[in-house]
This record gives sequence, C-alpha cells and structure tokens, in this order.
Amino acid sequence: MKIAEIMTKHVHTILPDQTLKECADILKKHHVNGLVVMDGDAVKGMITKADIFRALLPSYSDILEDEGLITSFEYIEDRAHKLYDLKVRALMGTPPIVITSDTPIVKAGSLLILKRVKQVPVVDHGKLSGIVTLTDIINYITEKIK
Repeated sequence: MKIAEIMTKHVHTILPDQTLKECADILKKHHVNGLVVMDGDAVKGMITKADIFRALLPSYSDILEDEGLITSFEYIEDRAHKLYDLKVRALMGTPPIVITSDTPIVKAGSLLILKRVKQVPVVDHGKLSGIVTLTDIINYITEKIK
C-alpha cells in the first residue's frame, strides 16, 4: 500500500517570512498540528505547535538561575508576546523531510519514527501533493488488522 491512499491532499501552508503570531492563528483556525513552509512551489520546511511551544519555554541556563520559571505562566506569556513577531523561518524544521506518494506506508511510518517527526509533506515531481501524519499511518494499519 502506498502513501497516496491515505495522505491528506489539502495541505495548510505558510510562508517563511510570516510571523509566529500568524502561524499560531492558522494552526488554531484549521485545527492542525503543523504547517508546511513554502517558498513558491518549493517545500522549505515544517513548523509545528511543538516548535512554537519549545521556543516559549525557558532555556536550561534560565532554569538554573531561577527554577520558578518552569512553572511561571507569566514568563511564558511574556515570552509569547516577544516571539509573536519572530519569522517562521527562525523556528521551522529544515531541511524538510519529504516522501513521495508512491512511498510504501510502512516505510513512511518507519521514517517518521526514525526522524522523530509526526508528519511529513508528500512531494511529487517537485510539487507539494499532500501530507501524511503518524496518526494517519497508525489508523490505517489498525483498520487493516481488525
């Protein structure tokens, strides 16, 4: 079985020069966990809710100086306001990990696990044609083994 059978063809995208605020708004509006970062027709990377949340957290050295930061919502809120104008390109995962629509489903799932990502763009002949998530793959497999 190939990824083409389970991939989502409608992909939400963002430009590398859009802000994290815009990114967060798109993620929330469409109820998705990540966006494909595009520059024209080229996939340049991925940005996820986890990337944004990771940027909001205090650094290890900050925590060593003040352990209270790890539980301080005010710290996170203040940091969010400071990061809202940061460009997507500053946090996006690069280089992009991509697969093609004819990639076998189990191979794609293995790649996601090995690369420690939960979603990957599907690119055919240099064009974005879909996206597949680890959840898509697991759901497909569990349906087949019932």
